[in-house]
Amino acid sequence: MRVVYVLVAGGLTAALALAARGTAERPLVRLRQDTVAPVPFAPGERMEYDVKFGIFRVGRASMEVVRIDTVRTEPVYHVVFAVRGRAVFYSMSDTLQSWFSVRDLTSRRFVQDNEENGRQRLNRYEIHPERGYYVQNEADTNATTAQPLDDASFFYFARTLPLEIGRTYEFQRYFKPDRNPVTLRVLGRDTLDTPAGRFAAIAVRPTFKSRGLFSEGGQATIWLSDDDARVPILIRSRLPIGSLSISLRNLIRP
Repeated sequence: MRVVYVLVAGGLTAALALAARGTAERPLVRLRQDTVAPVPFAPGERMEYDVKFGIFRVGRASMEVVRIDTVRTEPVYHVVFAVRGRAVFYSMSDTLQSWFSVRDLTSRRFVQDNEENGRQRLNRYEIHPERGYYVQNEADTNATTAQPLDDASFFYFARTLPLEIGRTYEFQRYFKPDRNPVTLRVLGRDTLDTPAGRFAAIAVRPTFKSRGLFSEGGQATIWLSDDDARVPILIRSRLPIGSLSISLRNLIRP
């Protein structure tokens, strides 16, 4: 899943402020129960994390289901995943925002705001599954997959899977067709101690054909809680300067 990329607190502050302001200004989206896919998350869920390079704590991260919104009349979850870290010779700040359908979890909009060692990349994608294309930065139009998922929505989609131990799941659903397949290898069960407490967990290795935490070279592992909620407890990945870990320190469930 490229399913998780990288993200954080500072860029997140502005994003959440905008989201909170939008919540006050827009009317509540009302949904029929039969139009909502069963999922283990809901608006108001928020996870907060400590970020470490090696043994040093260097930043914070968070993941939140901000609200149910609409994109081109489609009811969608709006989620924000953010991470910020700084070491002596390296700094990163990533914010991912995704808007994906409450009906079938397919992506409708995706925004990437990434800064690494002072180099910034900002990309906005409007994704049209019913028409088979996406538009990048209001300029470039490209074909998309039949049931597209982006980096953040893939992560939430993965939480709905049974995650059988020893199984490798393969998907052709990343919204950029040439980046497929995305694979999820279920490694096994574990018990983890985190700042938020002790958890039974399932270890999963996601692989994307792209840069970031879940690139093929990073060998990232995600531990999800071994229960119906599938809360992400710990993420570990290799970066150019060493190992990165993102561990849960606070969990808010609606």
